[in-house]
Amino acid sequence: MFRNRTLAVAVALGVLGCPAAGVLAQSAGQPGLGTFRSTGHPKRDTLLRMSKSVTVEFKNQRLEDIIVFIAEITGADLEAMWIDDQHGTGMDKERALTLRVEHASALDLLEKVLEKSSDDGIGPGGHTWQLSPSGALQIGPRDRLNKYRRVEIYDISDLLLVLPTYNNAPEFDLQSVLQSGQGGGSSPFQQNNQQNEPLRPREDRARDVIDLITGLVEPEQWTDNGGDGGSIRYYAGTLIVNAPDYMHRQINGYSFWPSHTAGSTPGGRRYVSLNMDAATSVLDGLNPVPVTAVVPGGGK
Repeated sequence: MFRNRTLAVAVALGVLGCPAAGVLAQSAGQPGLGTFRSTGHPKRDTLLRMSKSVTVEFKNQRLEDIIVFIAEITGADLEAMWIDDQHGTGMDKERALTLRVEHASALDLLEKVLEKSSDDGIGPGGHTWQLSPSGALQIGPRDRLNKYRRVEIYDISDLLLVLPTYNNAPEFDLQSVLQSGQGGGSSPFQQNNQQNEPLRPREDRARDVIDLITGLVEPEQWTDNGGDGGSIRYYAGTLIVNAPDYMHRQINGYSFWPSHTAGSTPGGRRYVSLNMDAATSVLDGLNPVPVTAVVPGGGK
């Protein structure tokens, strides 16, 4: 974690009376760091800290100073992967950035900073962020973050379920019933011999799910697409994914994502989810309305 208190003072002076220092305005809409109470979940704590509301403008400010500034105002543990003697690929401390955000979360600000600091010389995909097992927020090029992988098993049985279509039900011949009278022995139902289309193998349907994921979530990072970020395999109704956290986040979100923050879904996640839980589904524009039944002659 960055602990440069001197820089925090310098930034405050720039806010109050020295626009030339780079920061023109900054405001926080939430209580200070001293009132922060841990939830006991380090990763959730980091997301809560990064949900702090800020309004800030940087003009030709060093990337390192901006990252330190974000760490100071949120109290989050930021692990920046800089270019150094051991790593030729990383974030350039001296990169000058100009940007402005208004009433955005610190995480939104960080994402804009990472986007603007990316260029073609840092490898495929540019910069992004992810959470470490200890709750630290790691930021840097994707090829550096790819070194931190973990295996997750996703149950996709519900996505592979094929509901039967009953399009071969017997037909009812009303004319034969009317002609036969009361005691006709022939059945009014005529058998429909239409055959259902053969069901595609389960493995083929699983391959469709894999193709969707590898085509929409970080396409350049999957080993199947020539990358070195993550691998994905199907086995017995599950997907076995070995990938860094930033890829898992886009596959299934964070179950611990604070539900009140911007960008989260009703279930408290961010990005997408592989489950089909109706509890997280929302019908847009439809609201429950009480209906009173009236039965004629029923009395009170």
